[in-house]
Amino acid sequence: MKRLLITVVCAVLALAATAQEKDAALAAAIHENPFRCAVVLDPYEYLPAAETPVPKGFNPFYISHYGRHGSRSDWPSDGYRAVADKFSRAHQAGLLTAQGEKAFGMVEEIFKKYDDMGGRLTPLGAQEHRQIAHRMYDKYKKLFRSGSRRVRAISSTSQRCIISMAAFTGELLSLDPKLNIGWDTGEKMMSYISGGNTRELGNDTAPLIKEHDAAHPRDTATFMANVFTDPEKGRALVGSAKTFLDETFTIAIASGAYGCDDTLLRLFNEDDLYWHAENTAMNLYLRQCNSVEFGDRRMGQPEVAAIVRDIMDKADEAIATGGYVADLRFGHDTHLLAILARLGIKGIAERMTAQQSTHWPGYLFSPFAGNLQMVFYRNKAGEVLVKFYVNERETTLTTLPGGPYYRWEDVKKEFQTYI
Repeated sequence: MKRLLITVVCAVLALAATAQEKDAALAAAIHENPFRCAVVLDPYEYLPAAETPVPKGFNPFYISHYGRHGSRSDWPSDGYRAVADKFSRAHQAGLLTAQGEKAFGMVEEIFKKYDDMGGRLTPLGAQEHRQIAHRMYDKYKKLFRSGSRRVRAISSTSQRCIISMAAFTGELLSLDPKLNIGWDTGEKMMSYISGGNTRELGNDTAPLIKEHDAAHPRDTATFMANVFTDPEKGRALVGSAKTFLDETFTIAIASGAYGCDDTLLRLFNEDDLYWHAENTAMNLYLRQCNSVEFGDRRMGQPEVAAIVRDIMDKADEAIATGGYVADLRFGHDTHLLAILARLGIKGIAERMTAQQSTHWPGYLFSPFAGNLQMVFYRNKAGEVLVKFYVNERETTLTTLPGGPYYRWEDVKKEFQTYI
C-alpha cells in the first residue's frame, strides 16, 4: 500500500509540473473533429489508410474479430431534464443567442430521443456495424464465399452488444444469404467476451485523474457568452455557471451518438475539449491499458488471458479444420482496450506513464464500434500469416519485429506467454 501511495504521489507531482503542456497533434485532431474529445463516446470514423500488399502466393481464409458495440445513449436522465429546463426558461425569457437557440433545439431533440433509456444502441450504432460489415465483405468476398461459409458470432449479454451483433451479421446475410451464421450469448461467455472488474483500479487511479482535471478550470465566460445575449442575466436564471457548463457538456459529448452535428460542442472553448480528451485518455490508459503504474494489474486479470486463449484456440481450429471462415465477437470498450494492449498492438501496448498517456489519441483506438480484425492468410505450402487491423487500419505489433504480416506460429508463441 505504501509503495502504491508513493507511485501515485510521484505521478501527481509530474502531472502538476506539466499540466499546461499541449500535444499539437491531438489538439489539431480535435479541432478537425470536436467529437474526438469524447474518446470512448466518439462515433465511429472510417479513416482508410495505405495498405501493405499481401505477400505473393498468400490468400485470406479466416478472420478473427472483436468489436465494441456501436454508438449508444448515455445515462444522465436527470441531467438532461435539468439542461432542457434551463434552456427552455432562457428561451422564454429571450436570453438566448442564435447559437444558444440552435443548442436549445438540439437539447430538446436529444432529450426526446434518449427517452429515459440509458445505454441503448442508437440507430447510428446499428448503422456503424452494418457499414463495417459491408466493407469487410466487399474486401474479403472470396473468403466468405469459400470453404464452409460458416460464421460464428458471440456477444456480451448486454442488449447494445446483441443488437450490434444482429446489425453486423444481418448486413453480411443481406450481402450473401448463403452464409451459415450462428449466434450465441450467455453468462459463461462473459468470462472472455467482457472486461473484468476494474473498480479497484479506478479507486487507485482517481487521485491522478482528479489532479489533472483540477489543473484546468473550465472557461465559463466563453460558454456563457456563446449561450446568452446577456451572460449576467443568464447566470441569474440558471444558477451556477460551472454547473450549467458541466451539465451541457455531458450532453454535448454524447450528442454524436444520436446522429447530431457538433453544435453543442461548439459552445465550449477548444481548450476545454482538449483537456477533457487528455483526462479521459489518462483514465482509460491507467485503468485498461499497459500503463507503467497499473498495467501489470490490468494485463494480469483472468478475463484478459481468457480472450487471448479464445482467439488462439479458434484460429487454430479454423486453420486445422476449415470449420469457420470468421469468428465475430461483440463486447465493450474496456475489454477491447485491454485486448489490444495485451496483444501488443502498436500505439496502445506501450508502457506509458500517467503523464505520457494524457497525449494518447484514444479516439483512434476505442470509439463506438471500435474493432480489432485479425486476417489470416495461407499459401499452397500451408504457411499461415496473420495481419492486424484496428478500426480497419493496418497496424503492427510492439512485441515482434517486422510486420504487418507475421508468421502465425511466431505470433502464437508470443501470445502463449500471456496465458
